[in-house]
Amino acid sequence: MPIDVVVRSDARRLVGVPACRRVANRLRVALRRLGRSRSSATLLFTGDDEIRALNREFRGLDRATDVLSFHMQELAGETDPAGDGVFLGDIAISVQAARRCAGRARLDRELERLAVHGLCHLFGHDHHRPGQSRRMRALEKHLLAATCQRRA
Repeated sequence: MPIDVVVRSDARRLVGVPACRRVANRLRVALRRLGRSRSSATLLFTGDDEIRALNREFRGLDRATDVLSFHMQELAGETDPAGDGVFLGDIAISVQAARRCAGRARLDRELERLAVHGLCHLFGHDHHRPGQSRRMRALEKHLLAATCQRRA
């Protein structure tokens, strides 16, 4: 289950190779936890300028954000059989936004949280309505707890 990692130059000065590996590993463990270990995704670490351009182009919102997900197919949740053994899509994270939110000491954890958040979006979850938001947050919490235990 490959998690391909791309680090743009404006993010490279803020996040090192070890942190990128940890975040990619967290996604691998989360996929295993979901029973989707044969599925894959691409993880892009970038900066505010690129994520703003992506947000403007694909969502019509001319502002930077912390994470964007681009799914390859619409899935009806993590148990949707169509999500097994396929390329799920791309998760783009602004390292600058993550750093502002988390502060320097917790950047790795914030990047991991954003990656898992993006993964939930790839499986069709959203947080625009209260019920959806509760389900998505519960899944995120479950995946983050599971992957934390795995690292210990």
